[in-house]
Amino acid sequence: MNLTDVEIAMAILDSHRDRVGSELMDRSGDAGVDAVRLFTLDAVVLSHDGGADPVFVYANLAACELWNMSVDELVGMPSRYSAPPEHRDSRASMLADAASSGVLHGYSGERIAKDGSRFIIERATLWTVDGYPERPGQAVVFRDWHSIDPGA
Repeated sequence: MNLTDVEIAMAILDSHRDRVGSELMDRSGDAGVDAVRLFTLDAVVLSHDGGADPVFVYANLAACELWNMSVDELVGMPSRYSAPPEHRDSRASMLADAASSGVLHGYSGERIAKDGSRFIIERATLWTVDGYPERPGQAVVFRDWHSIDPGA
């Protein structure tokens, strides 16, 4: 990929503004400051590249905490592994829908953390991220999620 974390953060923020029609967060005008703000945002933000088997190129602190992984574990991981195997087909269908329209609002789906715990993300916004080499990638942001009771 060969983009810096700041360049990836700016691509995510700029594409959110362009595709969704609003800023993802208040921006300072300083790319380095905004990259830190995105990393510490009180919402989960993840982004994958546009490869045939997309891999995460960005994960903020909230994403790392939710998936119980470090940035180094999440970044580089095929993004399909963020969902349980039985939900990967529906996830792939949602990604295709978002890719064809450029943005998808209100997505919900089951995900799985490193420790095997499961949770539902709710009211997620997924958009195409321009600015990645080769093919555009995608990013997601959400603030709402809840754990799935393993005994249910």
